Amino acid sequence: MKQLLFALALLPGLAAAQQPFTYSLTGQLGPLPATASVYLRQHGRLLDSARVRNGRFVLRGTSQRPQLVQLLLAPEGTLAAGYRTGQQLPPDFRELFLEPTPLVLTSATGLPQAKLSAGPINQDYQRFTAQWSALTDQLRGKWHPGDGPWLETLARSQRERPAYQRLIGTFIQQHPASWVSLVLLERRRLGPAQYDQVAPLYAGLSPTLRATPAGRAYGQLVDSLRTVALGAVAPDLTLTTAAGKRVSVRDYRGQYLLLFFWSSHCECSFELQPTRAVLRRYADRPYAVLHVSLDDQAHRKQWLRALADYQLPGTAASDLEGASGRAAQRYHLDAPLQNFLLDPTGHIVAVNLYGEELAVALTKYLPNPKPAAVAK
Repeated sequence: MKQLLFALALLPGLAAAQQPFTYSLTGQLGPLPATASVYLRQHGRLLDSARVRNGRFVLRGTSQRPQLVQLLLAPEGTLAAGYRTGQQLPPDFRELFLEPTPLVLTSATGLPQAKLSAGPINQDYQRFTAQWSALTDQLRGKWHPGDGPWLETLARSQRERPAYQRLIGTFIQQHPASWVSLVLLERRRLGPAQYDQVAPLYAGLSPTLRATPAGRAYGQLVDSLRTVALGAVAPDLTLTTAAGKRVSVRDYRGQYLLLFFWSSHCECSFELQPTRAVLRRYADRPYAVLHVSLDDQAHRKQWLRALADYQLPGTAASDLEGASGRAAQRYHLDAPLQNFLLDPTGHIVAVNLYGEELAVALTKYLPNPKPAAVAK
């Protein structure tokens, strides 16, 4: 079986470890077709594969650090395009960590039900996933995302977000030396990285974990987030509106400004509809909206079509440099749908508000409209 070295240049957000180690992943599954194969995938890339013979497979290679990967089972031997790139998950898959301890999966059926014999890192991850599943059962019962009208589904997901964030934060605090804790931060399981949220959790990690190359790399990210933390003066941006005029963040000094980043070709753009509904409810309040597209020049026409479709209140602008352009870099965006509420002095007073969370913030910061004068 071919060896794998996970190079930093090929794995976004991850750093090389101190010492590479050889991993071993073997499995014994139930009856499967002779064509069956298993694949290792990470960040939308296939890393390795093996044939399943008489229900048994072996994957061996070298990893530079403990890595969270997905093991995918393809009964017909090949994966559909969406499964290969990470856009979709097949019915039969399992998440686990590559670690120095040999990993053994056994199941009479498929991967999700397989018993995993592993080392301390996977044991920590199993504890986390068990807590996540228990919280999901507690919050949702028989309800699942996709049930009922999608706006209702989205609203419920937004209400549940703080509970999941508390669970993740508590786990990290209780497991400061675990690679699982660092990977939860790296993978943005708390949502888009916000300084006030991730800085104390990172500081609470063990000195040994923070001293690894991956830990130091994440620490540099945390430091960079200071410029867009609550209370910081928002970085200035000069952009071009859909009408071809120049506009900058500084132009809005003297009033509250909702700076809203999005992308017309991101699946998460479905959240724009409830956001638009909230903004229209507060149309009589004294504030401005600048929604900044993270589209690139190749998607300019798609951006303009999306503007016509969504009819977002406010001013539409972009640098058309994409997710790695000036706008994304200055605001340290690690997800395409983020927003910042600025006060009249340009300071950031709230971050990443969606749906009713946005309504609560606008109620808090914006004065009520003056009642119309009564004619005498």
